[in-house]
Amino acid sequence: MKGLYVHIPFCLKKCAYCDFNSSSAPKSIQEKYIDALISEMAEYKGTEFDTVYIGGGTPTSLKTELLKKVILAIKDNFRICEDAEFTVEMNPKTADIKKLKMMLDLGVNRLSIGVQSFCDEELSALGRVHNAQDAKEAIALAKLAGFSNISIDLMSAVPYQTKESFARTLDTAISQNPTHISCYSLILEEGTPLFDAVRSGKTVLCDEDTEREIYEYAVDALEKNGYKQYEISNFAKDGKVSRHNLKYWNLEEYLGIGLSAHSFVGGIRFSNTDDIKEYMLHNFRSGKKEILSREDMMSEFMFLGLRKTEGVSKQAFFENFGAEIADIFQKPLKKFLKTGFLIDENGKIRLSRKAVSVSNQIMCEFLL
Repeated sequence: MKGLYVHIPFCLKKCAYCDFNSSSAPKSIQEKYIDALISEMAEYKGTEFDTVYIGGGTPTSLKTELLKKVILAIKDNFRICEDAEFTVEMNPKTADIKKLKMMLDLGVNRLSIGVQSFCDEELSALGRVHNAQDAKEAIALAKLAGFSNISIDLMSAVPYQTKESFARTLDTAISQNPTHISCYSLILEEGTPLFDAVRSGKTVLCDEDTEREIYEYAVDALEKNGYKQYEISNFAKDGKVSRHNLKYWNLEEYLGIGLSAHSFVGGIRFSNTDDIKEYMLHNFRSGKKEILSREDMMSEFMFLGLRKTEGVSKQAFFENFGAEIADIFQKPLKKFLKTGFLIDENGKIRLSRKAVSVSNQIMCEFLL
């Protein structure tokens, strides 16, 4: 069954590292955008989904009534499964008890809170609008509202970060007892203020050795505290994995609604316009469309699947493509099994722990 992604491109302030299609905007623009968003939903009326993810931007930067309008439109236009995972992203600075209770009452059952760090110096360097105390208060408020499935996003390799400062951040995150923790490395995107600051020497990032030590520390500390790693950057307690994100890694279908949203349906990948003026004129599509060949699908099945700690199932590969993994990817398999970067056991092929730091290079060799 498909997953639904809905994009809200508005935020309180664009972060220094962000290259997503997002910005602050007056209420009149937000209202016009939401009207267009609902019109696009109507084009797919009746489609069934078992995961919903409202991301951004910062969806919770919308006024309560406007966010409520979006959630109600999702429920009105689509068939949402009874046991669906329904996630909304939240910036700590936008935490509001009325808004949180409204979301919960309307069926939102998972929050993804963009904490990034519990170190104020690091948050400032990232251009975040919240501080560490705001983050703690937002998590407490979400629990008070009744949310029991809360994910915290953390970021490593950020300016001024050391292994010790990251350890303090992670220890604080664990003490908040969320059900899920994501820990992604900062990716410098050209054209962002942070990219320019690093290139000019005004800001210095931690070195690769420190980044590797931080990752190793995170994996060990999270495992000791009951968080099972299920993907390179994601850890869950009590099986509370991100069902929506697993659709991406399992090469399952998803529909994207909203500005610059991407979709993958029927072996075709397509995207919406990234021009908000065009979008608000109801010219939703960008015209970009990619029909994946069988070889494309096999490659993506492998390199996305290798992100998961369980790896790629040989049986699932055969059922999808009618071929054996060993026959299609003989050369890279032989190479990386020999070096110990890949492990073949229990009918699955997965990355070894030492392979994580070079995982991108390994995955690229599975491109056909």
